[in-house]
Amino acid sequence: MGKYGQIAVKAAKYIQMGKTPRAAWETASCEVFERGSSSQVKGCPKNAFIGLYGGNGKNAEYAQKALAYLKTHPSKNITEFELWEIVMSGVQKAYNHQMDVVLALYREGLI
Repeated sequence: MGKYGQIAVKAAKYIQMGKTPRAAWETASCEVFERGSSSQVKGCPKNAFIGLYGGNGKNAEYAQKALAYLKTHPSKNITEFELWEIVMSGVQKAYNHQMDVVLALYREGLI
């Protein structure tokens, strides 16, 4: 699990404590990265996380598609890069840690 996966797990636990997805991500990301740093404000993993809780946008779609795949293939051991390739269905687009978020939450039983 990478740093964005760690943030996602922490943020999911904050949601269980009553925070909104956006506030939970903000709090958790500041625990892992310096506030305001490029890593802390990185949009793709944040939007993938928020997308799993009802947000929308491209990264939300990627995350939801990845989760659907994982639910239909629960015993498959897959890396974040393999999952990205499946989600992108042949479209060439740079990976930006969205699948780290999905896999971390899925493997921890938080989604």
